[in-house]
Amino acid sequence: MSSNEAAKEWLKSTKIGFLGCGNMAQAMIRGFIKSGCVPAGNIHVSATSETSANYKVCTELGVKCTVKNAEVVDAATIIFVAVKPYMVKDVLSELTFPEDRLLISVAANVSVEALAEASRTKRVVRSMPNTASHVQQGVTAFSYEKCHFSELEQAAVEVLLESLGLCRFVKESLINPISAVAGSGIAFMYMALEAMSDGAVKTGIPRALSYEIAAQTMAGAAAMLKETGTHPGQLKDAVCSPGGSTIAGVHSLEKDGFRGTVINAIQTTMDRVQRL
Repeated sequence: MSSNEAAKEWLKSTKIGFLGCGNMAQAMIRGFIKSGCVPAGNIHVSATSETSANYKVCTELGVKCTVKNAEVVDAATIIFVAVKPYMVKDVLSELTFPEDRLLISVAANVSVEALAEASRTKRVVRSMPNTASHVQQGVTAFSYEKCHFSELEQAAVEVLLESLGLCRFVKESLINPISAVAGSGIAFMYMALEAMSDGAVKTGIPRALSYEIAAQTMAGAAAMLKETGTHPGQLKDAVCSPGGSTIAGVHSLEKDGFRGTVINAIQTTMDRVQRL
């Protein structure tokens, strides 16, 4: 049996916990359940109160909810730290983690060192997923010190995160830049999609149809790049006939600073992440 197969078997009976159950946690929970990687009944989450919208949503998903973080720590072996970055230190320092617990943080700009110090355990993983995890099309970068985990646990981390989409183990210094591109960049993609839809409506296409066309156009472009491995510039050039309508549109985007605007957005996001 391969390490991944062994990890999948282990995860079937392993309890997964979430400290915090906001949008990112909910996206991941939905992805785990949809993928079949983790049964809903094996997931334990904590919320701020039983009357909160997040508590209600998670209950409807079939996971076990509580308002006490300590109950999640007692119940789960793999625990996702999904609270706001400024809350991480206080939340973790108030808890005591048994030796077999494995922590995976999704909090932006909280280092492996800071996680280890606050939780008083070196068994910590720093990760940055995005909300497309909800539909198993997410992007997750993660980093940790492998010497603190067994081979089975390392495989389990990868199996869990792969169930949400693309995942890559990277050196920790790349987490913040990837957060800017994938974590925040998905919002920029929605803005581009919405702008394409607005343009389509301006030309007379009905709104609902415009969203379908724009979304599939974006998905198709991404699939072409991934499946062919062709440079995006070459793919763009293949659509631009000499003197044609597409090159006229490309010229308009270039004249209005399209590339520079996108690059600036990534850099601005990165700068903000580092100040969290």
